[in-house]
Amino acid sequence: MSASNLHTPALSASNTADPSPESFTVVSPAASELELEPTFPNDAQFKVIPRIPECWGHRGASASYPENTRASFIEACNAGADGIETDIHITSDNVLVMFHDPNLERTTNGKGKIDHQPWNGVLEHVRTLEEPHQPIPRFTEVLDILMMPENKNVKLNLDCKVENPPAKLFTLVKRAIETYPGWQSRLAPRIILGIWHPKFLAPAQEILPYLPRFAISMSLEETRKYFWKHVHGFSILFQALASPEGARFRDECRAAHKDLCSWTVNGREEMLDCVRWGIRCIISDKPEQWREIRRQILKDPEVLKPSIATHVLPWLSKKYYRFDYERLASEETEYLEREGGRFADVVVPEIEMRIAKPGDAL
Repeated sequence: MSASNLHTPALSASNTADPSPESFTVVSPAASELELEPTFPNDAQFKVIPRIPECWGHRGASASYPENTRASFIEACNAGADGIETDIHITSDNVLVMFHDPNLERTTNGKGKIDHQPWNGVLEHVRTLEEPHQPIPRFTEVLDILMMPENKNVKLNLDCKVENPPAKLFTLVKRAIETYPGWQSRLAPRIILGIWHPKFLAPAQEILPYLPRFAISMSLEETRKYFWKHVHGFSILFQALASPEGARFRDECRAAHKDLCSWTVNGREEMLDCVRWGIRCIISDKPEQWREIRRQILKDPEVLKPSIATHVLPWLSKKYYRFDYERLASEETEYLEREGGRFADVVVPEIEMRIAKPGDAL
């Protein structure tokens, strides 16, 4: 099914609009503020094809369709994405919905917090501001897409938002997954839990022991301190992984056999860097662009050879400067701790790292 053929529900114009962000002047700091990991030292490493990362569509194919909608998820699958990355919330009547923000205003004609409103009669009528106007999808609708024969190998990375009560969230997720015929072999092995806050770790293991856990973070320091022993992989902000500290972290993951993903990777050079690093997965708004780059790499591995653009482009973008991504990480941690409590106050018991077979959980 083509996303372009999806039914578009009627929608009247919204009266809400986001204010324009304030303009700012970028003042280039000293060179030491821009930390970039060196590329491969010699050409010999480009003679063979390295490990090719998977690509998971960030909120679906969100560069093409409204983010976190059924149309976006289907388009990601049609574009050849290996997986879908999406966000999950609980409504006031205990329906699981795929939505990024805790509030509705940024992307829809709705208002207020998701967890304060019911699906039935309210949220089911909300539509995206971006065209083609789409409803908010429920978790079961995403699982239905994964169960389509043509999507039998597509993975699902669930970004578990901190606003959700962990035990309640995972209980509802478990209940939904286990309603599908053959879920043990056809569905569960393709689902990954993405976790921002350490208070989600123990409930995830207790309730969904058959799903791997990935820590999502912008801070490598916090990732090591609070998550390293308790997760099977990591989903890390690209800019943090591109630094010398990021190179050390990548080496540590490789040595410990921990999977590593990077987000949000939309530029050609960023995608090529992820291949050079040998990570498991690129999380991108543009899976179709990645498919073309992947095709080029398979045809000629020397595409990976660093160019002038590889070295110059990061200097031209504020986001690569350490002060900028560390500021983002600090702001994110402040929000996570305001919503979910201090990381340091969470006592995580020794939890099982073996991923259970789904049948063991019955």
